[in-house]
Amino acid sequence: MWIVMTSCAKMPSSCWGRYRNVALVQLDQYYTAHGLEPAYISTHARGVLRVRHLGHFNDGKTARCAYARAVMRAQQMADDINNSPTVEAGDAILMSWGGSA
Repeated sequence: MWIVMTSCAKMPSSCWGRYRNVALVQLDQYYTAHGLEPAYISTHARGVLRVRHLGHFNDGKTARCAYARAVMRAQQMADDINNSPTVEAGDAILMSWGGSA
């Protein structure tokens, strides 16, 4: 299962404002079954299989800021990935048609 995680971004002192990281994180079966969330965004964290960093975005004061838009887009991407059928499901459908080849 894929989830959206965020964290504070390290930026140079020349950047004004607050910036935050946005990432899609794939969890293993144990973390998915028990509703657990990793401690940080990294493939080294327990329960994490893959990480897809989407970047760091300016955290503004409104819902139209880049960070809010990135989180909404990441949540939509996670929903699309989680709801798409797997390759194994397609193979099971093909095998159920029967016939000899």
